[in-house]
Amino acid sequence: MATLTSPSGTKLLRPTWAEISLPALRRNFERVRRLAGTRRVMAILKADAYGHGAVPVARCLAGRGVDWLGVATVEEAVELREAGIEQPILLLGGLYMSDPADLVEYRLTPSISSTARLDTYAACARKFNRSIPFHLKVDTGLGRLGLPPSRVPAFLAHFVELEGLELEGLFTHLASAEDLVATQTDEQLAHFQAALKELPWYKVQPDWVHISNSAALLVRRDIRENLVRIGALLYGYCLPLVLPSNWSPGIPWGSPGRQPAETAQAPGASEFEPVLSFKSRVVYLKDVPSNTPLGYGAAFHSRRPSRIATVPVGYADGLSRQLSNRGRAIVNDDYARIVGNISMDLALVDVTDIPGVEVGDEVILIGSSEHCRITAQEIASELGTVPYEVLCSIGKRVPRIYVDEESGSAG
Repeated sequence: MATLTSPSGTKLLRPTWAEISLPALRRNFERVRRLAGTRRVMAILKADAYGHGAVPVARCLAGRGVDWLGVATVEEAVELREAGIEQPILLLGGLYMSDPADLVEYRLTPSISSTARLDTYAACARKFNRSIPFHLKVDTGLGRLGLPPSRVPAFLAHFVELEGLELEGLFTHLASAEDLVATQTDEQLAHFQAALKELPWYKVQPDWVHISNSAALLVRRDIRENLVRIGALLYGYCLPLVLPSNWSPGIPWGSPGRQPAETAQAPGASEFEPVLSFKSRVVYLKDVPSNTPLGYGAAFHSRRPSRIATVPVGYADGLSRQLSNRGRAIVNDDYARIVGNISMDLALVDVTDIPGVEVGDEVILIGSSEHCRITAQEIASELGTVPYEVLCSIGKRVPRIYVDEESGSAG
C-alpha cells in the first residue's frame, strides 16, 4: 500500500483524503478560456475553492494567467494575499463588518450594493490617501445583494460627488441561467442593460462588466460583457439544463409556448473533468451471518451471509448521513453498497460480491476507477441538492493531496 502524504509532507495517519488533480484543473481553465473568447476570466475561489483548497488552486490558476479571483469574505482574500497571490481579488459579498483599512492593506476590491457604503469607503480613501476601486452590484432578480436598478441613478449622483473612489466594475448575478425555458435570464439582462444606460449621464465608464456564470458561459452567446465569473466549471461541474422540447442553439431563449423536456447536460459540459476525488481505505473486514444488525439503530440487517468492510470516513468528513443504506462506493473497480447508518467517523460497505477485498484496499467515494465512476452530481441528485454542496461539505480534517501527473509529483 502506497504511503500518502499531506500537503505539508507529513504522512497520513488516517487513510481518508481528497485528491486534487492539478492537470485537470489546468485543462478545465483552458476550456473556460476558449469559451470566453475575448472576455477575461475571474476564477471563483470562495468556500476554500469549493472545497478544493483555495491557495493551491489559486497558485495553479495564477500560473496559467487567470485575470481575476473572486472570494466571498475578507478572510478568504487575506489567506490568498498572505500566500503570495498577486491577482486582483473581488470581494463578492463586500466587507460586511470588516475594517475598511483591509482594502488598502491587502489590495482588495469590494463589491458595493448600497449608496450608504460609499461614504464609508470614501472616508477610508481620504484616511490613507489612496484611491479605492469597487464594483457596483446591481440586483436584477436574484434578490440577495445588489442595488435595485431604480436606485442606480441616485447612487451614481452621490458617487460623482465623492473623491478617492473608482467605479471599476459593474455586475449582476444570474439566478437561473441553466433554465432555458423560463424567461428570468432575459428579464435580468434587460434590467442590467437599463442600468448600464445610466452610466453615460454621469460620465462613468467602468473597466469591467461581468454577468456570466458557468451555465451562462456554456449556453449564452448574447451577453455583452468583457469578464466572466467562473467557479463550477473549473472544478468539473455545472447544473443540468432545463431544456425546451424543440431547443436548438439558434432558437431564442424564453420563447413562449414551448414545453420543457427532461433536464440535460449543457453542450460542452462533458469536456470538463471533475478535479476532486474523495477516497479512503478498508481498515477492517468481517463476515456476518444472515439477519445481522449493522450500525446505529440497527438500520440495516444482512439478508444473507455477508462480508462487510469498515471504512474510516463519516459524516464529519463530508459523507452525508443521508447516504445511509442508499449510497455506494467503488472498491476494486466495482460498486459496493453503503449499509447501515453512516456514523461520524466510520461507514460500512457491503463487499460480499466483490472478490479479493483486503484490508488496505482503496475505497472511492467520489471519483473513478477503470470501469466505475461516482460524481458529486450523482450524489447531489440522490440527496436532492447541488454538487457544490457535496464538494464544500468535505471537512477540514480531510487532507487535500495535490497530484500533478505532468510532473509525477504529489504533495
